[in-house]
Amino acid sequence: MLTTHLPGTDIDEVALARYIGEQIFAVPGLTRPREAFTLLLTGSRALGLHTPASDVDIDVLCPQAVYDEVHAAALAAGLITGQRGFFCALAGEACHRYFGAEAACPHFSLTPLERVARQFRNFEDVPLWIWTHARVITDPGAQFAQLRDTFRGYPREVLVRKLKYRWLSALYAGIDIFPQHPHGDADLLPAALALATTVAELQRVFLLAEGKPFPYPERLSRFADATALGQTFGPLLQHVTALLTGHISPDVPAWTRLQEAQARLMSTDLYPETAALHAACATALIAAGVDPAWMAADYDNIDELLWGELGPAP
Repeated sequence: MLTTHLPGTDIDEVALARYIGEQIFAVPGLTRPREAFTLLLTGSRALGLHTPASDVDIDVLCPQAVYDEVHAAALAAGLITGQRGFFCALAGEACHRYFGAEAACPHFSLTPLERVARQFRNFEDVPLWIWTHARVITDPGAQFAQLRDTFRGYPREVLVRKLKYRWLSALYAGIDIFPQHPHGDADLLPAALALATTVAELQRVFLLAEGKPFPYPERLSRFADATALGQTFGPLLQHVTALLTGHISPDVPAWTRLQEAQARLMSTDLYPETAALHAACATALIAAGVDPAWMAADYDNIDELLWGELGPAP
């Protein structure tokens, strides 16, 4: 059954049903797509964070055998060009055929259910965030719901590993990657990248500390700021970001701003707020299951990250 009534998304349900019928259900290589395709609304409209100009993101899930047939047929027909992935967007004037001239282009991607199952099984953060925030349009046989319902939070050992990895990554970027003895403008880029990495990794820690998967970078700040740690320390990270981008003290030399930003993130002896951030993160990690002795050792644990003992990036 096709459910096109999606309150809070500002999507015209008649236009959505027409787009699905004419674009998604009409893909080559499949005669009965309604029985095989799960349709999910994702992106800003699924989150209620859209504007009138936001696009309409639809993820289509299907069994691997169906995916292989449809992909081969769509590739042969010139509907897609990706040799492995499947992404289809309208172009030119056709972009506005369904949702009007103001809205961005609708588009859909096709993904095998087996890949989604693997993402849940491996606790892959960003996919978990996407799937658990998706709005179901249609789900034959509850094939997607059965996968989504398997996620009831991270097992303790998985969560501890993720927290250790992200905490050490934040420290490593802020301490070892940031150029401590800069040599002119050539070091500005690595310095900025190091600080941006530290901020992003701390935001991921904020979410993981509450057992929540984190989103892709575009949504990271918004959702991290809604956590308990984010509500307290989000302003500090925003201040660091403003120093990094020059929104604060734009007339101050770039290196001066970057070095202050680094100190605001790392120098617990100079800034009480920085000390409070590190202490609060330590408390949150311990509450989530990290060994207090490990947390007390703090940056002395860095070889666990560098030697791969915490595994590849979670």
